[in-house]
Amino acid sequence: MQRPNALHTSAQAVFFTVGLAMLMLPAVASAGQIKIEAVTASSSFPPEEGASYEPTKIKDGKAGSSWVEGDSGSGLGSWIELDLGGAHTVKEIKVWAGMWYSAEFWERGNRPKELEITLADGTKTTCALADEMKPQTCAIGKSTTSVKVKVKGVHSGTTWLDTAISEIQVWDDQVNTRAPVSAYEVSSGLPSDADGNYELVNTTDGIIDTMWCEGSKDGDGVGEWIEFSFDKSRKVSKLELMNGIGGSVKYWMLGNRATKATLEFSDGTKIQVEIKNSGRLQTIEFGTKATSKVRITFDEVYKGKEYNDLCISEAYFLE
Repeated sequence: MQRPNALHTSAQAVFFTVGLAMLMLPAVASAGQIKIEAVTASSSFPPEEGASYEPTKIKDGKAGSSWVEGDSGSGLGSWIELDLGGAHTVKEIKVWAGMWYSAEFWERGNRPKELEITLADGTKTTCALADEMKPQTCAIGKSTTSVKVKVKGVHSGTTWLDTAISEIQVWDDQVNTRAPVSAYEVSSGLPSDADGNYELVNTTDGIIDTMWCEGSKDGDGVGEWIEFSFDKSRKVSKLELMNGIGGSVKYWMLGNRATKATLEFSDGTKIQVEIKNSGRLQTIEFGTKATSKVRITFDEVYKGKEYNDLCISEAYFLE
């Protein structure tokens, strides 16, 4: 069985304008992500051709790398257990089921259809997953020090018997300093391709190798904008940003990155900020503003080596 190196290949060389778009989300409750301290599993598929599939792949913040079970058969009964490093009231877990390296590889491998979730005290709950390449949520609502996720049913792949999970996030009931986003709007966006989609919602998913990419056919990203609407008026003072194509230095260098942008708030005021030409998560301070939305218009970009389009991997406004 051959699989590619676990590197999400992201942006393609040809881009198209899709124009103004708005995505509305349900009301967002404030919550915080719990750090997963350690991971164990029933088995793992052995490394091959430079790719590895160990349990820690589900907490590396990348959709393009996966834990793949190595049990015989289709993966039924295989499990992965998350050590939370102490007691937390777990509100929910979010699961990227299947191998998210690309749409093709997601279809070729098995994806979990039903998960049995066991907490530290033995409490069990069942979570059904649709056969869709999108993050899916399993409600928990109880205090625990660990979460064990067992595969109880699978959506069969077209090629491989093994079942994969690319990422798991655990969320608690604590207040999140990142302002919850209820709607997204963009000037343009790159259409979905074999590697996935490039929607603005990717910038707030906690996954560094998913991203928004602008879709101007002839432009380089200057003048393009993204807008985040919050669930209510919030006092924000900082912008956390991961500039460019995340997850790989190689692909980060190929795409355009922002170097200067203007923030526009719901009262019409504007602040221009400098953005570091860096692939690391950076924090940009701009002073406290009470606002229900922020539009980021990109004023200057640094040209990449191959793709003449601007991408942003992560973006959060902090209260």
